[in-house]
Amino acid sequence: MFTRNKVLAIAGAIVAAALLIFAVLYFFPPPKGNFLEPLVSLTSPDAREEVVVNPLTGELYSKDEAREWINVRPLAVMINNHTDARPQAGLVYVDVVYEIVAEGGITRFLAFFHSKIPEKIGPIRSVREYYLVLVKELGDAMLMHIGWSPQALEAIETWPVRSLGRGGAVFWRENPRNVATEHTAYSNGKDLLQRGLELGWDGVEEIDPWAFKDDHTAYESAAAASSVSVDFWYKGDYSAIWEYDPVTNSYKRFLGYDSAGNPVPHIDDVTKEQLKFKNLIVQFAQEQSIDGDDKGRLDYKLVGTGNALIFLDGKVLNSTWDKDERGERTKFYDENGEKIKFNRGKFWISIVPDRNADQVVYQ
Repeated sequence: MFTRNKVLAIAGAIVAAALLIFAVLYFFPPPKGNFLEPLVSLTSPDAREEVVVNPLTGELYSKDEAREWINVRPLAVMINNHTDARPQAGLVYVDVVYEIVAEGGITRFLAFFHSKIPEKIGPIRSVREYYLVLVKELGDAMLMHIGWSPQALEAIETWPVRSLGRGGAVFWRENPRNVATEHTAYSNGKDLLQRGLELGWDGVEEIDPWAFKDDHTAYESAAAASSVSVDFWYKGDYSAIWEYDPVTNSYKRFLGYDSAGNPVPHIDDVTKEQLKFKNLIVQFAQEQSIDGDDKGRLDYKLVGTGNALIFLDGKVLNSTWDKDERGERTKFYDENGEKIKFNRGKFWISIVPDRNADQVVYQ
């Protein structure tokens, strides 16, 4: 039986507990939101199972955002860079682009599309063997090309390579600039992916991802580099010029020079946007002629080691690259031997003859 004193004691305890709870909530309020679900960001370790990382760019997506591409291998396309082929269509949507000389100082692009697939890509050109080395390291991508060198054809058939160009992929020609036929071929990226599935190339192969970081972190003490020019063989129509944009923390691309000597913005033909990239890599490699090739075709040694320059966050990093085998991912290291940490975003990779390292100028 409760006495009057016991009742008062119990009541006092209840009041004291209530006051304690009120004080805790007042001075240490809980985070706003649903208490039944942890409040975590996409980058939190507690939410890793909910995040999809683009293996080419390091960008983070929700499962719903990544649904269309998460189980599909990348699409690679050989894109023409002759002056008569400009402006090109689709490059504004790429995840990674490689630029290498095809012949005579004329560069050609190997563009990888994964997170976004445009409905118009081109003009499309032929492939060389050294581009195929890059196709193999990025998830054994499906490759669209029109034509091939003898060396590339042998590689396609023997390595093998998932060649949409040899697999009956559809393309069309349009010629509003009234140029030679080889500068007029285009294709729909979604149709190319569908053709790949019809050929049995569904599923994905693991891509060894690079290390990534947040913008403006990790390399604060590196030298500044707000402008970059790359002359692969010589200064002219195929020079690449880059200007750092601090607002977007990216490098805007220019291609060649106008009659007054000013760099020409590199524009996408469909969207009319200037191309820009979070990460710019200049990779130096050994270039050599192919013995007995009557067309003057070239070869680049992309398996091995060499030097590189990395441009990000308005900075430049001296780097080395390493690739042990054809199917392995090329890795980049800083001067301390640590793997480079790139910004999450698109990449442009210019592969320059090592003999012309002095023709890459930055300030």
